Amino acid sequence: MVVNKTFGKIFCMGSIIMDVSIKCKEFPLVGETVYTPYFYEISPGGKGGNQATAAARMGGNVRILGRISDDTYGNELKINMQKNGIDISKLRIDSNEKSGVAFVWINEAGYNRIICSPAVNKKLSMEDIDNGLVDFEAGDILLATLESDLELLKYTFEKVKEKSGIIILDPSADKKNEIYLSIMGMVDIIKPNEIEAEMLTGITINDEDEAKKALEVLNKMGIKYPIISLGAKGIVYMKNNKVFHEQGIPVNAIDTTAAGDTFIGTLACEISKRKNLDDAVKIANKAAAICVQRMGAQKAIPYATEI
Repeated sequence: MVVNKTFGKIFCMGSIIMDVSIKCKEFPLVGETVYTPYFYEISPGGKGGNQATAAARMGGNVRILGRISDDTYGNELKINMQKNGIDISKLRIDSNEKSGVAFVWINEAGYNRIICSPAVNKKLSMEDIDNGLVDFEAGDILLATLESDLELLKYTFEKVKEKSGIIILDPSADKKNEIYLSIMGMVDIIKPNEIEAEMLTGITINDEDEAKKALEVLNKMGIKYPIISLGAKGIVYMKNNKVFHEQGIPVNAIDTTAAGDTFIGTLACEISKRKNLDDAVKIANKAAAICVQRMGAQKAIPYATEI
């Protein structure tokens, strides 16, 4: 059990799914069958579940906002969250829907391709949000993704801002990110990767200078602290109109599946402890570097004692 000893609460809003992962030497081409010497693995995942786990393992006071099924996978997901010290009192159990599942392919370089069926996760409602944010207080954090519809996200963000909360956004979605531009002004911290940053800003990022330009565009949208992940090259972020580069930590990456979730979950935890952004980024960068050296999603996420 994780002992929660932080100042602010973290409310995670994102998918809670079961990952079915398999490693192969190379990804198959269209119509090609590839045989692999590696075994497949079934393990808890989903961006909301992963990020909540990362924050909880770092000592965060974490609540999860979402829906799960009462099927076999749903029950396993619930038990897993409890084991990680995540408060599931705001979780909605839906017996009419199936659990979400993601099929994850991982090549020998550690890169992945993912197909996800959200299933019950798509049923999250405004009523669920109202119930979930009852004890949200000033200074608490909403950690969200773009997996929900724009209307629900706008409603949630407005509720959080009414309560003087902090919004940290992982702009991953199965739709083009530009449809969400209208809510970016409510976001305090955002962390896209290069592709997501391009979708939001229109700037193709091939080097640090282009990343800096993208940070400036995100900042002009009203986002106080934009952060862009450059993969193995590290993190660039803007604070007080200045751009900083936290270099990537050289490691032998074998699976990047939960790296982004580990980073942002750890970041949210450190911000909830009232750490400054520079220190929070450094710790999150270390956590992500540990994560990519392990196979799997949540099983790869480190604990605070490992940082």
